[in-house]
Amino acid sequence: MTPRPRRPGFTLLELTLVMAVMVILGAFVAPTLHGMKGNADQRAAADAVRSRIADARGLAMEHGTAYRLAVSADGSRLRVAPDGPDYDAAGASETATATARVIETRLEPATAAVEADADAPADEAGGWVTVGTFLPDGTCREDNVVVEVREGAFPPMRVRLRGVTASSKLLRPDAGDQP
Repeated sequence: MTPRPRRPGFTLLELTLVMAVMVILGAFVAPTLHGMKGNADQRAAADAVRSRIADARGLAMEHGTAYRLAVSADGSRLRVAPDGPDYDAAGASETATATARVIETRLEPATAAVEADADAPADEAGGWVTVGTFLPDGTCREDNVVVEVREGAFPPMRVRLRGVTASSKLLRPDAGDQP
């Protein structure tokens, strides 16, 4: 009897072993990939808050009218629009452009909220909480307003708005309420 010629291919045992090694490697790599992302959404939301502060100040100076920056009551959106009774009525652009007069930015999955303080603006009609009202001279009516940006289990990031200069600063986690 002549031996059977070997057919090219893999046995079921070989395939099972390769799959087991791939699953084990995947179990080690998946947490590393998740850790690399970290709190990127939270950092992006804090950057968006700072950008909208600059946009509101710039639009107020450019158009010669007061502009308001506000956070939605649920913390998922930021809105920059001319200050007035119809603040929340105008349609908005999602990005800041040369022609946009109203900008609305989604923050999900991170959220933002004005920190509760004796001087903090109260919740307003329309579901928006004012962060700051920027005046045509480049200043802000509100002073030392702190916006807290949260995402999941990460420690909150805090952005402080200064009224006289209408500038913002990302506070260090250990900075507390020091101006």
